[in-house]
Amino acid sequence: MLRGLLPLALLAPAAAEERTRIEVPVFEGGEGLSFFFHAAREYEKVRPDVEVDLYGDPRIADKVRVRILEGTFPEVSNAGLNYWALIRNGEILPLDEYLDRPSWEGDRTWRDSFLPGSLERYQHEGKTYGIPFLYSIYAIWYNKGMFEEHGWSPPRTWDEFFALCETIQRAGIAPLAFQGRYPGYIGGVTDNAYYHLAGRDRYYEQKDLLPGSFDNPEFVTALGLIQRTAVNYFQPGALGMSHTEAQLEFFLGHTAMVFCGSWLKSEMLGKIPEGFRLGAFNFPAVEGGVGDPNAVYTGAGYYFVFRQSARPELGVDFLRFMTSREQAGTFAEMRDILVAVEGSMEGRTSADLQDLVDMARRATTTYGTAPGEGFPEMDQFLNDTRFKIVNGEITPEEGARELESAALAVRNRAFHPEDVTVRHLWKPALLLGLLGLAMGFWLYTTIRQWRERRAGEAPKSNSTVRMGWRAVAFFVGPAAVFYSLFVIVPSVKSFLWSTMRWDGLTEMSFVGLLHFHRLLFESDEFWIALSNNLFIMFVIPACVLPLSLFLAVCISRGVVGAKLFRIAFFFPNILGGVAATLLWMHLYNPQGGPVNTVLTALGFDQFAGFAWLAQDNLYWALIPMSIWAAAGFNMILFLAAMESIPQTMYEAADIDGASAWRQFRSITIPLIWEVLSISIVFMIIGGMKAFEVIWLLTNQRPTTDNHVIGTRMVQAMFTEFKVGEATAIAVVLFLIVFFGTTATLRAMKREAVEF
Repeated sequence: MLRGLLPLALLAPAAAEERTRIEVPVFEGGEGLSFFFHAAREYEKVRPDVEVDLYGDPRIADKVRVRILEGTFPEVSNAGLNYWALIRNGEILPLDEYLDRPSWEGDRTWRDSFLPGSLERYQHEGKTYGIPFLYSIYAIWYNKGMFEEHGWSPPRTWDEFFALCETIQRAGIAPLAFQGRYPGYIGGVTDNAYYHLAGRDRYYEQKDLLPGSFDNPEFVTALGLIQRTAVNYFQPGALGMSHTEAQLEFFLGHTAMVFCGSWLKSEMLGKIPEGFRLGAFNFPAVEGGVGDPNAVYTGAGYYFVFRQSARPELGVDFLRFMTSREQAGTFAEMRDILVAVEGSMEGRTSADLQDLVDMARRATTTYGTAPGEGFPEMDQFLNDTRFKIVNGEITPEEGARELESAALAVRNRAFHPEDVTVRHLWKPALLLGLLGLAMGFWLYTTIRQWRERRAGEAPKSNSTVRMGWRAVAFFVGPAAVFYSLFVIVPSVKSFLWSTMRWDGLTEMSFVGLLHFHRLLFESDEFWIALSNNLFIMFVIPACVLPLSLFLAVCISRGVVGAKLFRIAFFFPNILGGVAATLLWMHLYNPQGGPVNTVLTALGFDQFAGFAWLAQDNLYWALIPMSIWAAAGFNMILFLAAMESIPQTMYEAADIDGASAWRQFRSITIPLIWEVLSISIVFMIIGGMKAFEVIWLLTNQRPTTDNHVIGTRMVQAMFTEFKVGEATAIAVVLFLIVFFGTTATLRAMKREAVEF
């Protein structure tokens, strides 16, 4: 080996008691952690003077972000951070000095050991900052056994591809499965078509949002190819399927092909039928295109070395070891997946991946973009347009014009961050007016209550217990301290952060009320999200509350099977929000889901393959889900209040000849009014704080039309890296919820009815 070319200080073994520790936090995703622990232990055998503290977590990015903010950097990580901000801020170590030295085996440079183009993704001002490992080629997978049975061949051009899809349809098989709830899956197909039509330079000009890079004939043609594919050849109901549902349809033989990356087999391990044979081919070439026909659309799992860590040189050395042919080949073999190290996959992957290995070997270059590169804010507009294109809502020409307009707005915001274009006037005026009224009402009622207590006019509760200061300090003090540290102080800080421009990693800068000005007067996304919250806040309670009252009345009156109904209706609340959402995802499955199966069996044929969870149907699909989840809980609240009402009141009403409806209106409602008020406030708060259901059902990528305030806030913080704007959204949400609920409670407050 030529390891002697490395710095002597790096390679000189230390005494056992001086063992040097390096820290490597990694993302725990579909590839698991087994290989990484294996690589760490193997490296320690080669370097007994080094201890590798490797650990992983699905939310490792949050932990590493905190470490960066406090200035205690790990040596190496692949956590999902905005590395471009860190690179520009000088926090990431440039690796060219090491890449030009020998690889771990010493038979070539470390740079030459990677597949062509894989090092280009994280290059800035002529320097390389990211080391690729997991290698993802986005391609078209096909059922090799089905193709051989019917005599079909992988196409090379789009014309051949469309002809093949027609042939597959005539055989009674859906040509393509598609992960329609996540329109981003079509992004690689669109990029491929545009790359080959316009060439490499114009492809990357589009990523930089240069004028005219969307509204041009080549991009219109690319969108047209995508729309023709989606409208004519996707499996029925594809736009309502998750990635695993769509991919399972492919493996069950219900479709002949699927768009996906090289992680397909690894992601679906355990769900692939015995004997199923996978094949893959590159996206069709565009006739007359100018792009490199051997280019492949790729992504990779990149690792970075932090410049200010304790031993960055050792972090580099560990990466050299992990990306050696032996270690990379071990990873490829363990997960049956591609890696970015040239020569490491021969004989280490299964026959199912051989087509992809051949594509990687033939590739002369790659193309694609790294997360956070360029203008992350543009991703939302791309996602919106992709969905409209595959759903046939707009023409390719309209889509190109929409994206050109969005690119102009995003570019202007990036280059002129202080400018605000006023697009909304009456909406912010109405919201601020209502907030002002709620604040005024809250202040007025608070002062009135205080004066009544001072004057001795306020009723005193008989259950009040007066405690000495020692008892208060003992019983309340610890809780107050922890609540202040972990809730009050962060909440106060969020008010401060809302006046700052900050990406969460680098220095803050004060911008005053700019974020609030932009949210209220410019942002279409904020107002669409707020309207969706209002839909959840008003429409769903309008369905849930009457049903809950009806069920509670029936059970309190002793309907047959009342005890069973108590348990059955309350059961959904035992599952929890995430589990319940996953259950409904199965029920709404367009292909074979119980909802569509029952409806079609009843003669409603229009529901065969209906995409309930497609992004344009999502909110109407939420109504049955919410009724199922919330009706039982509210029923129990109302039932507990009803059962505390003396039966003598109803008996007296019967003697007086009052009907059941009159009894309900004159006795039940007044006596459970306080509980009813609390239930309404709970549903208002739930409507404004809605988050996890939308987030799960859209795979964390809602279209603009499906955002709620919570998802918009999380996207602004973790996708667009705009912490200041995200905290401004949080502050607005807090003000709406706090003053809205307190005003509602006090407006609904009635004098207590004694019984």
